[in-house]
This record gives sequence, structure tokens and C-alpha cells, in this order.
Amino acid sequence: MAFGARPDAPASSPRVDVARARSCDDCSGWGTIVRNGRDELCPSCQQQPGCD
Repeated sequence: MAFGARPDAPASSPRVDVARARSCDDCSGWGTIVRNGRDELCPSCQQQPGCD
């Protein structure tokens, strides 16, 4: 019997700006971090300009 995706699974992985992530120490250049089992954009290097 096959099982479907978890209902709380994200629709897709977040889009990373690799150029901004390259020198980040917080995410080791990956652009994402894992919180509660989910990939999230690194708040240190991937925050959009003008967004708080």
C-alpha cells in the first residue's frame, strides 16, 4: 500500500539566491536552514531587501 505525502509538507523547496548564500556562515553557503524538519530560507543571507 502506498502512502501519500504528509498533509503539512511544503509544496516546494524555497528558492535560494546562491550568490547571496556563498559566504554565509549561518547556513554554510546553502541558503537554507532546517527548522522543525522543514527547509526555510536562511534569515541571514536570503532575506529580501525591504522586508522585515
